[in-house]
Parts: sequence; structure tokens; C-alpha cells
Amino acid sequence: MRLDDALLYVILETEPAGGVGPFCESAIAGGVDVIHLAPALAGRADVVRDVCRRADALFILSEDAAAALASGADGTHMRDASEPVGQYRAMLGGEGLVGVSTHTRNDALLALEMDVDYLLHWEGAACAAAFAALPGAAGNTLFAAGLAGLDEARAVVESGIYRLCIDAAALAGDDVTGRAAAYSRLLGRCI
Repeated sequence: MRLDDALLYVILETEPAGGVGPFCESAIAGGVDVIHLAPALAGRADVVRDVCRRADALFILSEDAAAALASGADGTHMRDASEPVGQYRAMLGGEGLVGVSTHTRNDALLALEMDVDYLLHWEGAACAAAFAALPGAAGNTLFAAGLAGLDEARAVVESGIYRLCIDAAALAGDDVTGRAAAYSRLLGRCI
């Protein structure tokens, strides 16, 4: 999987019912392209890495470039654009991905100037309008984050943003694959 091909990104912050491995397998089967593991679950990185490798999905370990490198993650994610992107990139080598969360226009501008690989922009349904107004934003990989559910995700897609970031809680329940597939279908996939 290449980042350019990724459309659906999931952040996993707590241990899901049934375990991390089965959750990731089910989410990926429903069309998830990127699994982002929060620091609280860093001890489960080997499980997530193995599932992602088998399924050709990307694995991102949050907030720690050294741990991401040691775990074999595809990259790391920074909480905000004030963190040292160059240092993270140097630690990961030329192949590792570096992403950042942005919450305002200024955050996004700073991140774009630092040449991160992708943005998680936390403005929900307002994401498309905010991003379209940013100079230099065209061609960058943006995932709309902070979405309240399928209806808000649909509004974001209809406004022109074709990459979504959702919290794993949005997929929780008996049918993780089916819930992930519902988001994937919004993005034009036949799942």
C-alpha cells in the first residue's frame, strides 16, 4: 500500500473488545488502508504491524519516531505542527512517513511548509472549505478527521474531500468489517 492510494484511516486508541489483531483484520477487510496506533497501545505494535503487512495496509505508530522505527511501522504521526518534523524524518530514514494533526488554518499552513507526508485535519465537515483555501494545499494528502459519524463523513465526501480519518470507536460492535465497509462505500469503493 502506498499513501497515495490510502483513503480510509483509523485511529486505534484503546484495546477493542476481541483484541487488537482481530479488530485490525476486520477493519482492513472492510476497506481500512491505514491503522494508526496511539501511544497507549504501543506494546501491541508487533501485532498491528504483522496484520498490516499481511493485508498490505499501512501501519502508523503515533508520537514516537524511534518506537515507530524499532517496531517496523511505516511511519509516525505528530500531535501538532510544532513538533520537529525534520528530526522525525531523519530518525525514520528516507522511507518512513511523517504525518501531523492540524486544527486550524495556521496549523495546516505550518505543516505544509514543513513538507509532511499527510495531514489529519480536525475540522469535521468544515474540512473541505478550510483546506481548499490554503495556498500550496493542492496535491497534498489530507484526511478529514474529527467526524461524528457516517452522515458527517458523507457531507465531507460530497464537499470534495476523498480521504477520511475515523476513530476506531466508530467501527466498534459486532460487525467491524460492515461498519468499515460503509465508510469505504462513501469513498466509492465496492466492499
